[in-house]
Amino acid sequence: MRVIPGAVLLLFVMFPGSAASQSFVVHGAAGPTITDAGHSLAAGAGFTLTSRVTVLVDVERTHLSSRVRTDGRDGTAAFRGGTLTMGAAEVRVTLLGRDRLTPYGLAGFGAGVSRPNVNEIFPDPRTNDVRAVFFGGGLHVPLRPRLSLFADARLILGAEAGELLAVAPLRAGLAWRF
Repeated sequence: MRVIPGAVLLLFVMFPGSAASQSFVVHGAAGPTITDAGHSLAAGAGFTLTSRVTVLVDVERTHLSSRVRTDGRDGTAAFRGGTLTMGAAEVRVTLLGRDRLTPYGLAGFGAGVSRPNVNEIFPDPRTNDVRAVFFGGGLHVPLRPRLSLFADARLILGAEAGELLAVAPLRAGLAWRF
C-alpha cells in the first residue's frame, strides 16, 4: 500500500503540469426543475484532478410541488410531490479545460431521504430512503482567474420506497477555485 502514494508523487514529479492544474473548488447552485413545478439547491466542494476533470461532493435539496388535475368527469389525478435531500458524489469532465468557455458532462450517484408533501389528499407524513444515479451536461464560463459561472441540466434516476423516482433540475451557480 505504501507504493501507491510514492507512485503518485513520482508521476507528479515527472509530469508537473498535472500537479499544477490541481486545486480545490467550492460551489453553490440553484434553479427550477424542468418537468415538474419545483426548485433545486446544491452546495458542495471538490478537487480538480486535472484541468479537465473535477470530482465533487455536495448536498442537494430538490422540492417538487403537489398538483391535482381533474378531467371534468369524476376523474381526478394527484401528484404528491415532496422534498428530496441527498448527499452526492459527481465527476465533471470539461471539453476544453477550466480556464475557457467550455461544455462539460457530469455523472454521479447520491443517497438521502425524501419527504413526500402532506396535504388533504395525502394526509400521512412519510420519510423514505433514496438511492439515485444522475447524469447530464452544462456550460462552464470563467469570470475571473479563480471564479466561474456554470449552468447545467441533469436527470436524477432513483428508487424510494419501492417506487421509481425521476427528477430533472436545471441549475446555475458560482464556483470558486483555490
